[in-house]
Amino acid sequence: EPGLTEIAQEFHRPFYEHLTWFFGEDLEAIVEIYTGLYHQVVAEKAGLYPGVSDLVHTLKERGYRLGVFSDKRHAFGVSELDQTGLTLLFDSALFLQDGRPIKPDPSGLLQVMAALEASPAETLYIGDSHQDIDCAHRAGVTSVAALWASVNRETVLARRPQHALERVEHFLELLEL
Repeated sequence: EPGLTEIAQEFHRPFYEHLTWFFGEDLEAIVEIYTGLYHQVVAEKAGLYPGVSDLVHTLKERGYRLGVFSDKRHAFGVSELDQTGLTLLFDSALFLQDGRPIKPDPSGLLQVMAALEASPAETLYIGDSHQDIDCAHRAGVTSVAALWASVNRETVLARRPQHALERVEHFLELLEL
């Protein structure tokens, strides 16, 4: 059974590959069990980091166009976003569907930017993983490390994000710069 450090180091794997690495080769049975448990746990425990809801509302009130780009499986991502109550505040949301390359490939991020009509110079990409930072670099946008949510902060920082934030509240300070 892998420990937390080992899980953090392997967390970057695509979803099905991660499940196989962790549980073994019977992927069909694993996915069925995992999906059932996931929906149960998300319904009971999912939530936002403190300050995120206020931040999203403030950004929207100030006129920012907001998007979500995630490698979370589409069904999971839509469900979790709906559960936050923030869905309508985002102008675009793109989750992983079969056929789209995963991060750090920037094609999904570029797709969200196109939907928002945002240029690279107008875009900040906030992420908690090294794939997020690499994706931002490849897309030519400003990378912001969300260290408050990072599973493996050393790896994230090693990718040299343009900004690294310890707390959600620091994001508004960044925008004022």
